[in-house]
Amino acid sequence: MNIHTWFPTSILLIENLIDDKENKNLIKEIEKLKKKTKKGGNEWSADLYNTHSTCELHKNNKFKNLCNKIEKNTIDFANKLGSNANYKILSSWFNFYNKGDYQEYHIHPSSHFSAVYFFTNPEGSGKLIFRNPNGIKMFPLKNLKYNELSYETCFYVPKEKSLIVFQSDLWHMVEKCNNKLPRITGAFNLT
Repeated sequence: MNIHTWFPTSILLIENLIDDKENKNLIKEIEKLKKKTKKGGNEWSADLYNTHSTCELHKNNKFKNLCNKIEKNTIDFANKLGSNANYKILSSWFNFYNKGDYQEYHIHPSSHFSAVYFFTNPEGSGKLIFRNPNGIKMFPLKNLKYNELSYETCFYVPKEKSLIVFQSDLWHMVEKCNNKLPRITGAFNLT
């Protein structure tokens, strides 16, 4: 029997993208920005505090090194996928998840890649969940024991200072959080 696996979905995970000192300084900058920046993301059902369309991290010099690393790793990832283009950040924002916050399933139109950087991800934070792009099966196989050929979702609970990069048309969500300390992430769209 020959089983061929076609149409795979690849997700890049990098831990310790930046050092502790830089990460802590960026968290302090986000806390300052949060005090003076209007909440964004009004088009979403979720009510978490974010700066989608109100604050662009990649336009703030304090985030320059982080953004450069995100662009470099996205370009390296794209090369592995067969694309030799020079991907740049188009838009960026931060998300501030408290207990009870979540983000519904969504995609990021008008970009090739999306990235999530985890400034913090304390215990009880919601998982970052991805949906199989081939769709949820309406009529699942009988007696199915899921494996990498049949999973309908996958999830990540990364450590702080981790980066996840994926193609922007991959449906994803953050489940309801039960964290005591804030879960702080940066979102980046590249094209």
